[in-house]
Amino acid sequence: MIRVVIIEDDARIAGINRRFVEKVEGFEVVGIAMDQGQAYEHLAILSPDLVLLDLYFPDLNGMDLLEHIRVEHPLTDVIIITAAKEFDTVREAIRGGVFDFMIKPVVFERFQEKLKAYQKYRERLAKLGSGSNQVDQEGIDQLLWSSGERAERDVYLPKGIDRITSEKILGFIESGAEALTAEELGKKAGFSRTTARRYLEYFVEKGVLAADISYGTVGRPERVYRRIGGQGI
Repeated sequence: MIRVVIIEDDARIAGINRRFVEKVEGFEVVGIAMDQGQAYEHLAILSPDLVLLDLYFPDLNGMDLLEHIRVEHPLTDVIIITAAKEFDTVREAIRGGVFDFMIKPVVFERFQEKLKAYQKYRERLAKLGSGSNQVDQEGIDQLLWSSGERAERDVYLPKGIDRITSEKILGFIESGAEALTAEELGKKAGFSRTTARRYLEYFVEKGVLAADISYGTVGRPERVYRRIGGQGI
C-alpha cells in the first residue's frame, strides 16, 4: 500500500481528498494535517510515501514545507493540490521536485489519473532498483521519459480541452471507420454538439483527425471527421 498524508487546512476539502484516495486501489490515508505543527509531526512520525499538499495556509508557506520535505524527507514524494495558478508558483513547485500539480477544484477522474500515474512510477522505480546496484540507460529513460510525457500532455493542452474528455471522444472514432459529424459524435459520446465540435476541430488542428465536407441526402453540407491511422492526442 502507498501511504498518503494529506496536508490541507480546509476540513471539507481534506475530507473529499481522503475519500478520493480511498477509492483508488493500492493507496491508504495514514494522516491528515491541517496546520504547520501537525504537518511537521505527521511527516516525522508517519514517514509517508506521498504527500498531497496545499500551498495556502494561515500559518504555513506551502513552498517552504515543500523544501523541508525535499531536505528532511527525501523518500517522500509530493503532489500539490491547490488553487494557486501563478506561473512562478507552478515553476517553483516543479523545480522543487513535485511529482505532479493539480488545480482546485479537482474531479475524481483527474485525481485518480494522477494517483495511478504515481503508482506506475513507483512500480517502475522498484523494478529499476530490484537488480544490482547499477542501472542502465534504458531503465533511466523509461523512468524519466514516462514522467515527462505525462507532464507534457497535461500542461500543454489548450484552455477548454481536457485530456480525459479527449480520450473518451477519440475512443468513439476508430481509425478507418465511417466519418462522423459533430452531432452524431455528440449523441454517441453523451456531449453537446458544441462540445463535440470544439474537440473535433482541436484534433483536426493537431493532425489526429481529417475533416471533409459531406452534402448528405438532402444536400445540406456538413463537416465530417475521420481518424487518421496511428495518431494519438
